[in-house]
Amino acid sequence: MIDDRMRAPVHGATVWVYDERRRVRDDVASRLVALPFVGRVEVIGDGQSLLSRLATRTPDVLVVGTQRAVDTGLTAATQALRAHPGLPVLVLGAPDDAESVRAAVAFGARGYLRWDATAIEMGLGLSRAGLRADGRIPVQAAAAPAPAWSGAAPLAGSAPTTVRSTVRDAPPAPALSMREMQVLTGMSQGKSNAQIGRELYLSEDTIKTHARRLFRKLGAKDRAEAVATGFRRGIMT
Repeated sequence: MIDDRMRAPVHGATVWVYDERRRVRDDVASRLVALPFVGRVEVIGDGQSLLSRLATRTPDVLVVGTQRAVDTGLTAATQALRAHPGLPVLVLGAPDDAESVRAAVAFGARGYLRWDATAIEMGLGLSRAGLRADGRIPVQAAAAPAPAWSGAAPLAGSAPTTVRSTVRDAPPAPALSMREMQVLTGMSQGKSNAQIGRELYLSEDTIKTHARRLFRKLGAKDRAEAVATGFRRGIMT
């Protein structure tokens, strides 16, 4: 599910927007394509299409939408960064997505923007990701390591507001068993309980038992929160 938007004539940066919700990605694309240094915006609605497209070429900046109760955005961001460590990635979400945001930034995302960021604010966010006024990523910026998470949005001091108030210092990492780590790793890769079970030669019920135990140890209520907490506390890298 891929759609392209472009200016005429085509010039400037190529930005990809990944989000499963059509309304969201269309709205974000309309604001991005209005920027004078953005020449092309491609909107992608499913993770497999994103990974397939990344296998052949990469954008100047990838914008990934997150949702607090769904782990697909975080999974897409981490898979993209795992395959392309230097790829400039911006996470797009709401202040209450703090766990997913922290996990994505810890994994290498360049920063965070709110859903309701204006076109100007998005332009500033792209510049923080390394995009120059001529619409290109300098070589040194693309190769540089991702900045350390500071607890604030890349536009701190102006709208959109920071997410500092929703982020707490992480407690010590709990001790997970080998099986619990394997299950958590599978979750971070977007695999179902059945898929994880097949890979570990365990029943789906057994995987669910391990999942409940790791949820309890991490203080997580669902898969998305468990994965985000795992990255945030340094249990997973």
